[in-house]
Amino acid sequence: MKKLLWDVSGAFGDIGVLFPIAIALIAKNGFNPTALFLMAGLFYIASAYYFKITMPVQPLKAMAAIAIASGLGYEVINAAGITMGAILLLISITGLSVKLGRFFPVSVIRGIQLGLGLMLIKASASLMNDEVLVSLASGAILLTSVFMIKKIPPLIPIIILGIILSLKGIQPAAMGPAALTLGLPSFNNLWTGFIILVLPQLALTFGNAIVATEATGKLLYGARAGRLTLKAIPMSMGLANIASSIIGGAPMCHGCGGLTAHYKFGAASEKSGYIIGITLIVLAVLFGSSALSIISAFPKGILGVLLCYVGIQHSLFIKDLLHEKQAMAIALTVAILGFIANNLTAGFLAGIGIHYGLKTFTKTINLLKE
Repeated sequence: MKKLLWDVSGAFGDIGVLFPIAIALIAKNGFNPTALFLMAGLFYIASAYYFKITMPVQPLKAMAAIAIASGLGYEVINAAGITMGAILLLISITGLSVKLGRFFPVSVIRGIQLGLGLMLIKASASLMNDEVLVSLASGAILLTSVFMIKKIPPLIPIIILGIILSLKGIQPAAMGPAALTLGLPSFNNLWTGFIILVLPQLALTFGNAIVATEATGKLLYGARAGRLTLKAIPMSMGLANIASSIIGGAPMCHGCGGLTAHYKFGAASEKSGYIIGITLIVLAVLFGSSALSIISAFPKGILGVLLCYVGIQHSLFIKDLLHEKQAMAIALTVAILGFIANNLTAGFLAGIGIHYGLKTFTKTINLLKE
């Protein structure tokens, strides 16, 4: 029973990212809630089964942010998801993902992790500001669970609090799924999606969802993450994006922040992935037509606290560079640039340039000395 509680706690570790983006995509971009949650649930289960750990499933964040801000219709976003999926399959099948991954030094990976952690903390502030008292209460419960009552899975008390508080905001729910429609995109939507959504997402996906996710998984799970490779991760995301976009779900990815979230809240194996996957499928099939009102009722303050905690934990990966001044300087550059620009791509491109620039400079100096 105790182990099951930890699995349940770990299962819901990443809802601070998944739920707010899903709510916005449904409300602002017209996504079918049944399609979105059904495909996310299936992706969770399939990923857990293959990778043997709880792999996070999140909407592609840069793509979602642009789509939400510009009010693009779901047809264009689905077209972008198919294109993104095809590109991910291509770099996996050709082995290009493995070759490119070798260019990412540890300093750049740690910088990406720190930058993402800082961005999660920043994003959590707006959620917590909406419900200050709820945020303070859930924060106190979380800290007590983590540091004082360590036998209790940290997320269980907060989930219970969230359910209790959300009951008053849930309207009588209509049972049953929203109708699904299958479709293939037009050329115009494919082109628009590629230019507006895919191009800004590509580098971030490779750096954060592939390279940094592989590194984070090996760091957290060790030998258990043996199937987590630079070839398998884009293959997984590629297949999921094509299938999800054809059915009308959101373009999705794995992510190093989500991996940390699940693990830190108790996901020691793939079981948490099955639990959250089944939960999302039940939400999609039984309450799809009213899913938006159900998840919107969950307190934003609690989601903000979860996001803040994950951001802090994710930022701490940089600790292993404390005694390496040059690597630490590069990592901080990556993180600070990414955070200020609100774009990790800018940070890690600068970091790679600095790393290889210094490497070439040092090599040249040594040759001149000889």
